[in-house]
Amino acid sequence: SVLSNLDTELTDKREKLAEAETWYTKKSGELENEKDKLAKAKSKLAGVTKSREYVAVNRELDSLRRGITHREDEVQRLEVAIHEFRATIEAEEQKIADLRSQADLEAANNETRLTDMSGQITDVESRRKALSDELPSNVFRRYEKVAKRRDGVGIVRVSDGVCLGCQMVIQPRFIEQLLRNSSLLACPSCGRYLYIDEDEEAREAADRAAAQAAEEAAADAEDAAEEAAAAASDASSEAA
Repeated sequence: SVLSNLDTELTDKREKLAEAETWYTKKSGELENEKDKLAKAKSKLAGVTKSREYVAVNRELDSLRRGITHREDEVQRLEVAIHEFRATIEAEEQKIADLRSQADLEAANNETRLTDMSGQITDVESRRKALSDELPSNVFRRYEKVAKRRDGVGIVRVSDGVCLGCQMVIQPRFIEQLLRNSSLLACPSCGRYLYIDEDEEAREAADRAAAQAAEEAAADAEDAAEEAAAAASDASSEAA
């Protein structure tokens, strides 16, 4: 997972930081040793009386000073690099903490949704059981058989004379029977049981009528615009 990969990367960075800090400690110790040597060389120089020995000690002092300058630069660069690396690790830690909090929140939300869905499924199954108990056993068995073959859907609505399960046009005599609720009918094509929702049919019919009226109004407006344009053109010709 993303969090596991980030944790692995963060562990690698922490190990590298630990190595850098160990190296920094070592170099800092070497720098202190060089400074101690420089201090001793200076003390030694104060007691030198021979010129040859004086030159040798001065050479040693110059060498120590150059070494100290080099080590100070090295230690300073390490210190800056470690500081920046620590800041990077802290940012990564915060990022992972935020992602983990978000993941925990999503997991809690998912658990809540699963619980809600489980309750809804239980409720639907209870209502389905109650309804199935009211049906004749042969009707329910046929419904189960058809639903199994038709992606779990064993009953569909008829809209504008068409089966919404397979788009087959239903004969008018079957529509009349459905409207009268005189018998239980199945689609001759897909085998699903059929029903008509008269309220939904009325809404769809109203929507179709409104759409047709809008189309007719648009056509009338277009015709009127064309007639007006033609009349304007004729008037311009007569004036010329």
